[in-house]
Amino acid sequence: MPDGLRIDEIIAERTLEAEINRRVSIPSELPPAVRVVSVNASVDITDVELGTGFVVINGIIRATIYYSPEDAPSNIQSLRRNFSFSERIAVSGARRGLDADAEALITDIDFSLISPRNINLDFTIIIDLDISAADRIPIIPDRDGMDFRRERFRVQRSVRERNYTRTITETVRIPADAETIRRVVDVDNSIQISEITTDYDRVRVRGLIRSNLLYVDEEGQVEYVNLTHGFNELFPFSGVTPDMNAYVNTRIIDDRVEMVDNRRVRISTELVFTILVIAEEIVEIPTDIIRPVDGLFPERRTVIVERLVVEERTRVSVRERVTIPEGNPDIARIVSASGNIRGGTIDVEAESGGVLISGEIDVNIIYVAALPQQPVYFAPARISFSTFLTIPQVRSNMQVYADIDLNSVTASRVSEREISVRAVLDVNILVTERVRVPIITGITDRPVPSAPIPARPGETFVYIVKSGDTIYGISQRFGISMDRIIALNNISDPENLQIGQSLLIPRS
Repeated sequence: MPDGLRIDEIIAERTLEAEINRRVSIPSELPPAVRVVSVNASVDITDVELGTGFVVINGIIRATIYYSPEDAPSNIQSLRRNFSFSERIAVSGARRGLDADAEALITDIDFSLISPRNINLDFTIIIDLDISAADRIPIIPDRDGMDFRRERFRVQRSVRERNYTRTITETVRIPADAETIRRVVDVDNSIQISEITTDYDRVRVRGLIRSNLLYVDEEGQVEYVNLTHGFNELFPFSGVTPDMNAYVNTRIIDDRVEMVDNRRVRISTELVFTILVIAEEIVEIPTDIIRPVDGLFPERRTVIVERLVVEERTRVSVRERVTIPEGNPDIARIVSASGNIRGGTIDVEAESGGVLISGEIDVNIIYVAALPQQPVYFAPARISFSTFLTIPQVRSNMQVYADIDLNSVTASRVSEREISVRAVLDVNILVTERVRVPIITGITDRPVPSAPIPARPGETFVYIVKSGDTIYGISQRFGISMDRIIALNNISDPENLQIGQSLLIPRS
């Protein structure tokens, strides 16, 4: 049984756009470029640092550049580069000691060939930042002669979070109907977790690695094939028991491919597994007194508790026709398609009886042009999706959180100027409702007013800091923002309140 109920208050939420520019030099062992065909990239946030009034977000962009070499314009070469970046953002209320979380998506990539050995890259990144303050409300035990009315809550308690790095290597055979391999160009991997199980002192993770293999066949044509292989990893994790739940995030650090023979390739994927183990418990929280005791009075506080309503996983398929840009040559054959969900476009809304999800997907299509030399070209596209998931328990006033992953993107030629694109999305929906709960947080021998005495706007009263008080707790009790209390009392270190300290509190 936990000794308190954890409450998180959102201090700040920000969505910001960053422009990252980098120049890449083609190494001497690779042929010079005549044209950049396409650039694929992913972004990871590696660290978030909090300071007084600002946040520093550090990350890394992993990019793969495809280009046509001067000596063989109809062929294709690949070049990989990693770029670190750091963004400093002014955020009112930010300070050390708070919790911060950031997620990033690349929404646009511009590229240009400066010279045969120099390429310019411009990345547009959308970063979602959340800063929160954690507070713990004590759960008081029963007292002699005093009976509490208690309400039962199901709470989750974080046991531990750990990171593991693993390299998964597998030899995979290309399909029987695929052309044989003369030279491997590149591989792009994605991860799909299929099963997570907990046992005594260990966590097992099973899943699939999906590999998009780009290669040149025996006739010198650029080919593309999808390959899949499974993994089954066991992680030691002290303190874990079978009744606990584990949540796993994966991040690809590096993926490599080498040719074994003209039908097989060896694919290596270096992964970081972030495993969070959660223990779920039933907590009985005192919300009222059934039998009072003379001379003792309850200290009360009203908090907003977020209750889980439903969690649902599903898969959504999107299909749309797109036209290649003016100025691009006609299509002879589609080589490959890849994509990413466009940052800032995802909209999730609770409605009576279900959840409406919409957004946009940026698609990168590589195709062979209908020209004598059959050069390889790039065609960008953007497709929209909108779907309604029927969930009977959902009402319009509930909160919805969506984790949406792009499972796969495929493309097929419809005509010399038109392409049919199909995207498959893995969607995890979490629906919650917020409930105001009055909680008894302590017992005192002095009467406790239920609210500050009403007064004219702008007046203040004095509050004396007690053991266990925090700025967040005081702000919640009196309905005043943390920033107003800190500014009014000229507090330099909000984490260091002293028992008996006098605080001026604005009257509501």
